[in-house]
Amino acid sequence: MIRLTLSLIVLVALVALVTYVANLPGHAQVVLGGYQLDAPVSVLIGLLVFAMLALLTLGLIVQFFIGLPGRLQAGRAIKRQAQGELAMATALMALARGDAKAAGDATALARQKLPQKALPRLMAAQSALLEGRAEAAADEYRQMLYGEADAAQKALGLEGLFYIARRNGADALAQKYATQVLELTPKCTWALDGLMALAVKENDWQAAETWLRRWARCGVNRQMIRHRRAVVLLAEAQDALAEDTKDSRTKALQLAEKASAQNPDLVAAKAMVARLYGEKGGLVKARRVLRQAWARAPHPELAQAWLDCYADQPATQRVRAVSSLTGKNPEHKESYILRARVALAAQRWTLAQTLLQKQIDSIESKADISRRLCLLMADAENGLGDLAAAQVWQDRARRAPLEAGWMSAGLRLDGWQAVCPVTGNLGTVEWGHHEGPQAPLLVAPS
Repeated sequence: MIRLTLSLIVLVALVALVTYVANLPGHAQVVLGGYQLDAPVSVLIGLLVFAMLALLTLGLIVQFFIGLPGRLQAGRAIKRQAQGELAMATALMALARGDAKAAGDATALARQKLPQKALPRLMAAQSALLEGRAEAAADEYRQMLYGEADAAQKALGLEGLFYIARRNGADALAQKYATQVLELTPKCTWALDGLMALAVKENDWQAAETWLRRWARCGVNRQMIRHRRAVVLLAEAQDALAEDTKDSRTKALQLAEKASAQNPDLVAAKAMVARLYGEKGGLVKARRVLRQAWARAPHPELAQAWLDCYADQPATQRVRAVSSLTGKNPEHKESYILRARVALAAQRWTLAQTLLQKQIDSIESKADISRRLCLLMADAENGLGDLAAAQVWQDRARRAPLEAGWMSAGLRLDGWQAVCPVTGNLGTVEWGHHEGPQAPLLVAPS
């Protein structure tokens, strides 16, 4: 409606202008080269307007033909862009389904259509990695560092080279690539994260703290910062324990307490604090730490720490003492299992069988009964003298799913670690179940 109104206003204005010019009185004489032109003023103005329009039209025609090659080139570029984007989409789908050949073919077409773009090279590198050609992938990443590459493209290439170097165990080279990225983008979080992980792996705690402080200034949320600091502190505590001296164990205890304060949900830190207190005779403090942690969230790692603290106590005393821990969360499955383990150690077979049976009855699907429960039940039946029932539980244990454990990158570890031994990532080892086929056990290096 507004456009129509404006069009009418312009049309009325033009009509009024033409009417005004046509009614202008008088004549005008123009003498040029011995020729004299005598015409009404309105006619002369009309001729001038016509001449201006003719010149304008001629200019537009000339401009059209001059710009024609550029427009044709732009049209071809748009077409190449569309073809390249389609090829990239095809390559991405091929990568998603693991078809290395189709991904390579589509990537080659994308690189042909979009030679200056970073994404085709990035997909070419991923296709090469999928085919197991790490060196070819590294070459693609290196090509992203040269030519007309901007800072963002160079950072992508360096990131790819960083992960390939870390996968190959070339930590010094990986550190070099990450440092180069920080020269381009000082607040690159993945580079700071990778440098933190490398520092922890090398037990360079001063460098780890430096990278952590820089990482914290990059807008990372406070909870993640506290978790990462707890991971670094606990890793340093583990390193101190490896020295196995009185001073190193005292230092490990202090670091583990700091880690626990930074992240109360870090079970491995709570367990280490309790064990170290127990070793130095501070059973009261160890029990308090474990009770608080158990009230928060019962966990097999806490249960094992409790058993370690009471390892030198008589079995009958442990039966009485365990209720002070499990009483904070008596209906949790780990409370039943811990009490049953203590009862088995005290040869109170009936009590152990009753506790385990309650837990088994609470599981809806019998296929979800874990291997740990089956083996404990077999021990209880064996203690009661029912060898046939014990054999049945042992047979079920062979087919039963594994209980939860420390997992990272699809692998089951034998203990908590700060750095994933497969990916090299920091703080990614978590307690959980493996999705899919049974996860292999990866023993942590001593």
